[in-house]
Amino acid sequence: MERKTNIMVSADIEMMFHSGKVERFRLSGIPCTWVWDEMSRDASEYWAAFDHVSNNYKFDWMSIKSWTGSPVKKEDV
Repeated sequence: MERKTNIMVSADIEMMFHSGKVERFRLSGIPCTWVWDEMSRDASEYWAAFDHVSNNYKFDWMSIKSWTGSPVKKEDV
């Protein structure tokens, strides 16, 4: 049986758009499934935030300044 935990991630992002404008903001509600035997929880949360930003924003560069995750209660899934 695969050991995993569903997590909701929040991340503080700094991003420069193609126009040259730099913005800092917080994203919340990023879904993450941490598969225990594949990578650390920390890495899983980071890559969930990275993938979310990469898939939803057009930017020149970005940096994830910090992130945090909270396990999702079973009835919230």
